[in-house]
Amino acid sequence: MSLVYAIIEAPDHGWTSTQTLVTFAFALVVLAVFAIWELRSDHPMLDVTFFENPRFTAANISIVLVFFALFGSLFFLTQYLQFVLGYTPLQAGIRVAPIALVLMVSAPLAGRVFARFGNKVLVAAGMTAVAIGLGFLGTITVSSGYPHVLIALVILGAGMGTAMVPATESIMGSLPLAKAGLGSAMNDTTRQIGGALGVAILGSVFASSFASNVSSALTGLPATAAAEASASVGAAIQIGQQMGGDAGFALVAASKQAFISAMDKGLFVGATIALVGAVVALIWLPSRAATPTEEPLPGELSDADERAVAMEAAE
Repeated sequence: MSLVYAIIEAPDHGWTSTQTLVTFAFALVVLAVFAIWELRSDHPMLDVTFFENPRFTAANISIVLVFFALFGSLFFLTQYLQFVLGYTPLQAGIRVAPIALVLMVSAPLAGRVFARFGNKVLVAAGMTAVAIGLGFLGTITVSSGYPHVLIALVILGAGMGTAMVPATESIMGSLPLAKAGLGSAMNDTTRQIGGALGVAILGSVFASSFASNVSSALTGLPATAAAEASASVGAAIQIGQQMGGDAGFALVAASKQAFISAMDKGLFVGATIALVGAVVALIWLPSRAATPTEEPLPGELSDADERAVAMEAAE
């Protein structure tokens, strides 16, 4: 929470301000204390020694970056569709749906070819496709229209589906059966972390760029109106429409152009991070498990783990 808060508030307070630096430092301290506590616990909620396994660690990083790209891009897209192209919230939601439909097709296909290509190739290829999709979306202009968005959504959905399946398999396959619950929880947690950081980081890049780009069009506006317009493209467009005339039309046009420029910058940052994910997969993610995942012997489990396995078998 403190990490995401620091990232979101940094554009307003400054990246080197005391508040931002203190909040970042607090986040690092809390994470370090958590890791130390778990290492000393007899029954840790998260056994951090699992991160010594590159298969587990690289797969978790890949999941984080996939959802970083998904949530970060949707943060821009919903606003672009409504404020720039003029769709209603329902119409915008319908036009974002193709990414889910492509995921529904690409994920099962990735599962079918997994045995042939292995984790490394599929995750790296999927992350590269995500980077291409974000980069293509980052070339959008005010006049591009929805077809440009649709092509980008198809590429993004295909890349995410291709990367998610082998990454999830790596997380679950790198743990013993008795720790399957931990693997599932980590898979879900990394998705939430990636989504939160995607909105926070790309949103912060966008907010800083938008405020800078639109500032020249706010000359002559009252201080309160100028502050509102520099914080939100929706507010800027609404103020311009209320003003009317040439001045209002110019403000609306300038705010849309400022939004596009800021969105493109944020998306290129996201594309770069997705490429980093592809490199991480190529370097650290094993193509397949070193040894087949076997069910642990009863004598290797704690009493609590034995009861958990027995209950799962009974179900």
